[in-house]
Amino acid sequence: MDVRPIPGLEQLPFAEVWLHAVDETTWREASRAAAALGKTGLEVWTTTRTPDVAAFFETRGYEEHRRYVISHLDVQSAADPGEPRVPLVTLAERPDLADELYALACVAHADQPGRAGTQLDESWYEWGLRAPQPDAYFIALDGERVAGYGYLEQEDGVWRHGFTAVARWARGRGIAGAIKRAQIRWAKANGVVRLETANELRVVTMLELSRRFGYSRDYDEIVLRGLRYSEP
Repeated sequence: MDVRPIPGLEQLPFAEVWLHAVDETTWREASRAAAALGKTGLEVWTTTRTPDVAAFFETRGYEEHRRYVISHLDVQSAADPGEPRVPLVTLAERPDLADELYALACVAHADQPGRAGTQLDESWYEWGLRAPQPDAYFIALDGERVAGYGYLEQEDGVWRHGFTAVARWARGRGIAGAIKRAQIRWAKANGVVRLETANELRVVTMLELSRRFGYSRDYDEIVLRGLRYSEP
C-alpha cells in the first residue's frame, strides 16, 4: 500500500492512497501511514469497478471530491476526425518551447476542478516534457505564444492521452479539439490500436469531445476525502 502526500498538493492535510479493496484493517494501516506523514486525512482513489470501496468510506464520513470518466477509442476502426482547425507544431519540431510549456502547465494543472493550489516543481520537465514521445506532443501557437498543448503517452503497451492544457486567454477557441484531432490522426498513422483517456466529470467540453470522436465510457475513477482513522 503506497500512502504518500498528494503530488503537487503536498501542503494539504491529506495523504493519497489507491485502494481496490478495503476493510477496517486496511483503513487503519493507511491511516497510520498518513499520521506518520503528519496528515490528518486521506484522499482515497478507487473505481466504479470496485464500488464497495467508495461505499465503505462514504459510511465513514468521506465525500466524493473528484470523478474521472475513463473512456477508450478503437483507433483503427474510428472515423478520421479531420484536419486540426488551428495550426499545430510538435515538441520534436519546437523543443525550444519547453519553458513556455512549463509556465502553462503550472497554471493549467491548478485550474483543474478540485486541484486548486497545485504547485509543480522542475520535475515536470521529466514526466511532463521528456517522458512523452516528442512527435506525439502537439503544441498550438498563436504567433509565438503557446496557446495550448497535449501529448500521448505509453505505459506497459497502453497508449493514453496525457495532460491537455489550454491557456486561459485561448480557451473557447477550439484548441483542445484541434489537439485531440491531431492525436487521433497520429495514433492511426502509427498503428495504435486503442487510446484511453480520463476526463474529470466537470470538464464538460472534454467529455463532449470524447463523445463526439467516438470514445466509449468504460468506468469511473472516484476520489474521496475524509479524516483518517483515529485510534481509540
